[in-house]
Amino acid sequence: MNNPPSGKKEGPDKKGDLLWAATLGINLVVSTAAGVVIGWYLDKLFKTSPVLTIVFFFIGTLAGFIQIYREIRKLDNDDKKHDS
Repeated sequence: MNNPPSGKKEGPDKKGDLLWAATLGINLVVSTAAGVVIGWYLDKLFKTSPVLTIVFFFIGTLAGFIQIYREIRKLDNDDKKHDS
């Protein structure tokens, strides 16, 4: 991200940062919900309720946190390249 030398951000950068942060939260919710839906469907299919729902809840949540970690690392790498 392009920060002015004074360290203060301008309007468009703040909006972009806010949008980026919001997508991180949405990504976590969507991946967790996808895991729950997949687990619920498999529980119905195999009659194992609620075992697979719980397992896929944790898998979906873990996938969401991994994606957040990747996005933060990508942002950090972009900042390091920009500083060089």
